[in-house]
Amino acid sequence: MRPTAPLLVLTIGQGLATGIIVTYAALRLAGYTDATLVVMALIAAAAGGVGSFFHMHRLKAARYVLRRLKTSWLSREALTTGLFGGALAILLVWSYGGFPSGAALTVFSVLTAALGLVAVWVTAMLYATIRAMLSWNTPRTVVAFLIVSLLSGSTTALAVRPMGHHADTGLGLAIMVVALATGAVKLWQLQYFRRARERLGQDETSLPFSPYRLHDTGTSKPPYRVQTQVWPTIAARTRRNGLALVLILQCAAPAVFAAIAAFSGGWLWGIAAGASALVGTIADRWLFFADAVHSSLVFFPDGAGPLNQARRISG
Repeated sequence: MRPTAPLLVLTIGQGLATGIIVTYAALRLAGYTDATLVVMALIAAAAGGVGSFFHMHRLKAARYVLRRLKTSWLSREALTTGLFGGALAILLVWSYGGFPSGAALTVFSVLTAALGLVAVWVTAMLYATIRAMLSWNTPRTVVAFLIVSLLSGSTTALAVRPMGHHADTGLGLAIMVVALATGAVKLWQLQYFRRARERLGQDETSLPFSPYRLHDTGTSKPPYRVQTQVWPTIAARTRRNGLALVLILQCAAPAVFAAIAAFSGGWLWGIAAGASALVGTIADRWLFFADAVHSSLVFFPDGAGPLNQARRISG
């Protein structure tokens, strides 16, 4: 699938906002308050919202997006993400408006964090339920979205806050565990991506192309060839480099930097963890879209598939 900039901003912004507010809620439960994290979460959510507008192909139809809540994950995504953004705005006003900020605010923070996790889950389900997108049609997609959200948000929280509170040691160690778990999940997810490429290769050399059927006019001319799901298969070297960036920048480096920050209290290590995780998340999300295999490649190979090679040989 084409990894457009609005799509990357939309998914990364939503996950980042959720991870930050989950961290904020956890810190409040630990007795530490920092409303700056609410501001950061709202900025990330707003960026994701702007990205969603640029991602829409027909802005006039956006007003109908909530009409299919019973059947459409896209409608559910719009609803849950909108509710999450509204809750963040209320949380910001509550934090800076001079209102009482005791247990009630802590409870609302936890509820907002839960709403953010629901929004990320719904977005992940939007991709995981696309049967024709062979790489995504698995629960691994949902698990990966959730854990990447937690990692990117928690490392950002570590980067923007001064070290020194007793909760920072726990946060650093928690990030180390989440980063290592993220590495395991990414390997688990990318294994399914590889299986999807192998499965497509098998489908290209045998009939029928079940269980997927492409409902199309049978032409490879525009507008089909310019739609979002059409993206040339990336080179093996690009895939390996992308995977290396993800494992190093998104997983390994934040784990090391967060552990050092936890024990040394050095704020620069927190910044390094946040910056590394953010760059790694961008690489991860780009790879998620760019390396995805759509079943339509069986019918419209991009020039490098087994079916196209067979045509050149037979020709």
